[in-house]
Order: sequence, then structure tokens, then C-alpha cells
Amino acid sequence: MTEMRSKLDILAGEIRRCGDYARRMQTKIHRTYKPDGTVLTETDLQVTNTLVPLIKELFPDCNIVTEEELVGPLDSSAPWTFVLDPIDGTDTYSQGLPCWCVGLGILDNLRRPAGSIVYAPRFGRGCDELFLRTDPGETVIHLNGEVLDVSEITVNRLKDTPHAVTGGSDIIRTLPIAKAGVKLRSFGCSIVHIACAVVFCGIDGCLDPPCYVWDIAPAHALAERAGMRFQYWTGEEFSYDDNLLVDRRKFPKPLVIGTDPWREEIIRRLNG
Repeated sequence: MTEMRSKLDILAGEIRRCGDYARRMQTKIHRTYKPDGTVLTETDLQVTNTLVPLIKELFPDCNIVTEEELVGPLDSSAPWTFVLDPIDGTDTYSQGLPCWCVGLGILDNLRRPAGSIVYAPRFGRGCDELFLRTDPGETVIHLNGEVLDVSEITVNRLKDTPHAVTGGSDIIRTLPIAKAGVKLRSFGCSIVHIACAVVFCGIDGCLDPPCYVWDIAPAHALAERAGMRFQYWTGEEFSYDDNLLVDRRKFPKPLVIGTDPWREEIIRRLNG
């Protein structure tokens, strides 16, 4: 793993540079639209065009899935699959708001979440940025270069009544959210919504409306390192498959993301 860690150090440094570039460009961007009506900016393309060649160079035998494309055919025998969102929260970014990030998820050869690098240059915990990283084979999360204490998360989060969750604005159209009995915080960035449940002790979990693999994979390993799992609100387990990675479809139902007891309680309430 030493060689991989060295390569990920290079990749993490470039992700930081891309995020800093995106921050500088935020006042200058122009919104355009994809065929499906979602927002696209010049920054998305620049970050993609910077990071994809570097991933190819560092990990030539791995798969790459990005928001803009599947880079080549998906090799089922590849040791790793990198899932890149060059700017998650593009709409928010294009409006000049602070909640957006560059996100990279790493899936292993069984398509299980193995690593995460997330950089939110304007959204932090008592500071101006949030840089989160966990590598394959690690058990810890690094926040801005320091090991993050997740003990408040892994301790039973039902010691008090579930209080606050994050989630995309579409969650109110896809779940009976009033039944959950929680406050909903929506910032406009799916990856950051998941990361908030890892970093901020006042956020108990995340309710994620149906979206794409690149909107969740970059934060998945972070959530798992903090003792949380992803589950559909109807109770089925979530997994990455060809519908998500190759066919580039949205996952079919909203996700509940949190520790086992918290998640079980929210699912019980939503289906009650």
C-alpha cells in the first residue's frame, strides 16, 4: 500500500489545486446546461480534463467513471474504480454559494467503497475549507491533515431523539419527510451532505434523494469509516452495479445514511 499511498498523495495534491482553481474562478464562471437540464460550467470541464489524465497516468489498469463520461469500457477485473465528480454542487457553485466540492471515490475490485478524497474549499468546520481523505486499507479519516475523532458518531446516536439530517432539496418530493421527525438541512451538494454527517456532531445522518453514483461514491468510504452505512429507505441494501456505473442511471430510491440504530429508526418512522 506504500506505493499506492504515494500515488494518492500526488492525486490529493492535484485535487487541492483544482479546488483552489475552482474557488478563484467562481466569480467568473458562466452557466451552461446539459441535455438533461442540469448545470455545467467551464470549471467542471477544466477539473475533469486535469484529473482524468493524472488518474490514468498513476493507475493505468483502473476504471474511471466521471460525471461527464465513463472513460473507456468498465473492466470487471480492474483492481480499483475511481469515481470523480469534478464539481459536486455545480448549481450552487454557479450561483456563487459556498457549498460545493471536488470529490473522488475509490471502489475496490468488488465495487465496495475503499477510499475518498473530498475538498470543499469554502465550506469548513471553524475554518474556510474542508479537506477529507481516507485511503484504501486505512481505518481513519483525515480532516485538513489531522486524524478526525469520530467517537461521537460511532457511539449510539439514538441516545437522544434524532434531531437533524442533511439531504438534497428533492428529498421532500421523494420521501414522507414529515414522518422522520427531524430538521432537514439542505446545502445543495450531495457529497457535502454526506460529509456533514461525518464531520459535524449536530448532524445525525443523511437522506439522499435518487441521484448518480458520482454524487455519493466520493463520500462513501468516509461514511463507512465513521460507522455509517447506506441503505434504501425501504430497507434494501445499497450496492454499486452496472446500472449505476456503466449505464449511468440514478439509483432508484432515496437512501438513508447513518449508523445502524439511527438508520433503523429513521426507516421505521418513514415507513410507519
